Amino acid sequence: MERRHFQRVAQSFDARYRVYGALGESWRIFRTVNVSATGLRFRSADLMELGATLEIELDLPCLKEPLMLRGLVVWSQAMASGVTENGAEFVNLSPEQAQQIDELVKFLSKG
Repeated sequence: MERRHFQRVAQSFDARYRVYGALGESWRIFRTVNVSATGLRFRSADLMELGATLEIELDLPCLKEPLMLRGLVVWSQAMASGVTENGAEFVNLSPEQAQQIDELVKFLSKG
């Protein structure tokens, strides 16, 4: 049974993440699989620790400035191909960030 309440758009693009609060840690590139108003699914080289909080930067042509978000890792699974698929739920969104994500999802769903 489908539990999602928000539209999820299958869209692949590069973005960046680092563990929240790890200011000395460098940003790492990841590739999205899909995006919704509440989170995203992405591929990375790293198996993520469940419950880890990430800083996520989305920089897309439809956005005037990079969108800086926080995401909570809710699942992480190593794939046979050698990459890892992860799910992150957006947390502590401001009303402005929620609106930007909603606009992003609408933009991506139009193709």
